[in-house]
Amino acid sequence: MSRLPFLASVLLLSVGVGQAHGQAPPAAESAAATRARCAQLVEYWDRYNAGKGEGGGSMDMPRKSAISDCAAGRTEAGIRTMEELLRRNGYAVPPP
Repeated sequence: MSRLPFLASVLLLSVGVGQAHGQAPPAAESAAATRARCAQLVEYWDRYNAGKGEGGGSMDMPRKSAISDCAAGRTEAGIRTMEELLRRNGYAVPPP
């Protein structure tokens, strides 16, 4: 009788492993989504602000800071910086 709980545990673990096999962990999906969002916002800024005041030369420090944050894994900070930059310059923040 003592083997029954052991076998039940093994069965439950094998089912859980089988379901998780081939799926990306939620943290990896979240990290990929925030990196994509960061890139989306930078691309949006570059597309619509090219050649304008804060979009050129050394005046583009918030953009550069956001790119640096995103590249270093601080994607939430980079996204926040880009959203603030867009709003401050009169752009609507695009949906994710």
